Amino acid sequence: MQKTYAFAILAPVPEMHLISGLEAIAAQLDLDDLPVDHVPKVAFGSMAFEVFGEAEKLRAGKAVEVFIYASQAKGEQPLNPEVTWRGLYVGYVNSRRGRYPGKSIYRPAATSNDAPTWAVFWELQELEQLKKPVPIGTLRPKSKKTNYPARFIPEGAVLVEYPTVRR
Repeated sequence: MQKTYAFAILAPVPEMHLISGLEAIAAQLDLDDLPVDHVPKVAFGSMAFEVFGEAEKLRAGKAVEVFIYASQAKGEQPLNPEVTWRGLYVGYVNSRRGRYPGKSIYRPAATSNDAPTWAVFWELQELEQLKKPVPIGTLRPKSKKTNYPARFIPEGAVLVEYPTVRR
């Protein structure tokens, strides 16, 4: 799938769900009953249905780079928040009574006790931890002239300009 460079997505995801998401992807790779051309993915819940609806309009069928802020992370956090994970957004589905309507293999096991409150579930491929973190203060909201403040912490998914220099 081609990737768009017109914009990107910045999203917070609890760190335990990211780690569990890697396990969900590994489990998919181990399954024998999936098609040979199956690309593993993971689905995260969100209430930002407007953001993902806008992303669908803008992406024109292409994948979108997602910069992920690991929220609720254990250990010491830097004073200026950083993106420490990434992936490729490949679409979203509306929830069914707050729950993911697709196969459970796409959901991180750590989310099994979450309350069924999500409006949409956005699907991500190529989830990985970055070798070098990206300061959130270097990212710019879509169609804005200035970057986020150095100490900005995203509370939900937002569209951002694709960075000119990838770190």
